[in-house]
Amino acid sequence: MSASALLTLMGVWVAVLVVPGPDLVQVIRVAPRSTRAGVMCALGVCSGTVFWVTASLAGLSAVIAARPSVLGALQLIGGLFLIYMGASSLRSGFASRRAPTVVVGTEDYTEQAIAAGSINDMTGWRAYKLGVVTNLSNPKALVFFGAVFAQFIRPDMSPTWTVAVAVILLAMSLTWFSTIAFIVRAASRWIAHHSAAIDIVSGLIFAVLGLVMAVEGIIELFG
Repeated sequence: MSASALLTLMGVWVAVLVVPGPDLVQVIRVAPRSTRAGVMCALGVCSGTVFWVTASLAGLSAVIAARPSVLGALQLIGGLFLIYMGASSLRSGFASRRAPTVVVGTEDYTEQAIAAGSINDMTGWRAYKLGVVTNLSNPKALVFFGAVFAQFIRPDMSPTWTVAVAVILLAMSLTWFSTIAFIVRAASRWIAHHSAAIDIVSGLIFAVLGLVMAVEGIIELFG
């Protein structure tokens, strides 16, 4: 891979990361709970990216090109999961609105979130799993690694370059989402007082993205 091709790929990847999507929304939801939860969620997102990179290098793009129905099935599954996450987030947000605000321990939380199970259950492991499943159902990741990424990977590319490209993309992803997690955590006092609204807005975003993705999957499979 030439230096210009690598810079182009990095530029496209920056655009994919910066444009708001399910991964960013999930990190913003989780990070106010604790710094650890935010970072673990970011690590989960990056772990999902490892899967997509590996799948793309293993021939995901070729499979999709040969059998477009595979893309439809992946879109349908990912869309349904996003709808499920949206419903869960909406349920949490509306439950939170019915509970009064309090300060718990040394960190600013809300009893709303506790009532919805958002804080007591937000262990590092749970935050990590949320990051993984969100990324795996992310339509941006599916499109990027199923179509765009393959355009930059040549059959004659050396293993060293292949590994280097994967490491660079993962490092960029981890840096971006970890930074977002720390920024959001720093604003946790304000976010804690608006956690119900954030959950509701997040739920709507997840649900809309999931619905669009599921419909596209159904059209691909049966249209």
